Amino acid sequence: MVRFAHCNEMLGGTPVVDHFAWFRSCGYSGVEVAPFTVSPVVVDVSGDMRRALREAAREAGMAVTGLHWLLAGPAAAVEGWHLTSPSRAVRSRTVTYLQELAGFCADLGGTVLVLGSPKQRSSVDGLSVAEATANLVDSLAAVMPAVADAGATLCLEPLPLAETDVVTTCDEALSVIRAVDHSALRLVLDVKSLVAESRTTGEPVAGIIRRVGRDVAYVQANDEARGHPGSGQTDFVPICQALRDIGYMGWISMEPFEFGPGPETVAREGLACLERAWAATAPPRT
Repeated sequence: MVRFAHCNEMLGGTPVVDHFAWFRSCGYSGVEVAPFTVSPVVVDVSGDMRRALREAAREAGMAVTGLHWLLAGPAAAVEGWHLTSPSRAVRSRTVTYLQELAGFCADLGGTVLVLGSPKQRSSVDGLSVAEATANLVDSLAAVMPAVADAGATLCLEPLPLAETDVVTTCDEALSVIRAVDHSALRLVLDVKSLVAESRTTGEPVAGIIRRVGRDVAYVQANDEARGHPGSGQTDFVPICQALRDIGYMGWISMEPFEFGPGPETVAREGLACLERAWAATAPPRT
């Protein structure tokens, strides 16, 4: 059976040690942590704090699924992280930080690193998209040993062209994954991004899911309009059916970007929508 998690940045400036029990009270089994909610840079997070976060999750009966927004947050511009920069020094600094994040993820008990961070992978300084993508391949290849040593999976996230020009479709993500050729590099599916891809290519969202299914390690759920599941027009029944059809039994993590209705409404309505959609689907025929 799939399990449901929620990204934690919605809770804003409240202590992260309190997030696990709060999401548990809303019915979730896991929390996906944005590192910047803990510290601008994770190298500043002490061993005591790492243990406290892991223990808070354990006491709440929650899993830390992993991390997302890996290169985003208040420190991003200051630190100059960028995975496709023509500067080897910038790419090296970014690789080093991703290696630190892999260790931080393991310290919290997480196993997934979701690589979105569109601004930190887009083409810059006159590079073509092809050149930027080649630099991304080199950067990820350098990161993967640390990810594997941490017992984690790095999940590459296709994002719409409005957000980045590097890895905008599942096929482009799979091309990078094949080029890096490491078992700990997999694909994450994000619903709003799948809908955007579907509108561009004409391939139904459910068809994309079935086609790339064997490479999927993680799923993030949101509405096409960036709200929580159930807040807009996105139909999650065919999405859940496609996930069932590929035999997906991992995490589905809520990642809304609009929190206007308030955290509790967002969390509870999003979970209710996905639970209804999953219940409405049928197991694949054997």
